[in-house]
Amino acid sequence: MKNIPLDHYPPLARKAILFLNAAKKTYEIVNRTDGFEEVSYYLLSHAIELSIKAVVQKKTGQFPERIHDKEELATKYSLECSFLADEINAIRKLKDLNDGPGGLRYDNHPKGKFLPSIFKKNVKIVEKLMKLIE
Repeated sequence: MKNIPLDHYPPLARKAILFLNAAKKTYEIVNRTDGFEEVSYYLLSHAIELSIKAVVQKKTGQFPERIHDKEELATKYSLECSFLADEINAIRKLKDLNDGPGGLRYDNHPKGKFLPSIFKKNVKIVEKLMKLIE
């Protein structure tokens, strides 16, 4: 992503960048405490959702459907976002961590593990989507 001021971006993209930056900051803390993954992956999950919606809005001129399921969004708007199969798979893995009643907001039993590869791949996806907005 370019170093462009936040006010250059439309509202959904701006918010996606804020969530992405917060996710990266919490993920990079040196002396992390137990449970840091829940916070950083939760923020990243929102960045994914908002970045998909931002691209869809820019390309179609319409506000996307109010879908919160990241995998469903990625599949529905795969053409607008130019998603590859491995990107949709990475989004699904992130979604599985935030799935269930309350997701990562409340006590939950995520489906899967908080693997660094899931985090890094989804960061790259958000950055790719933001390039489509710039």
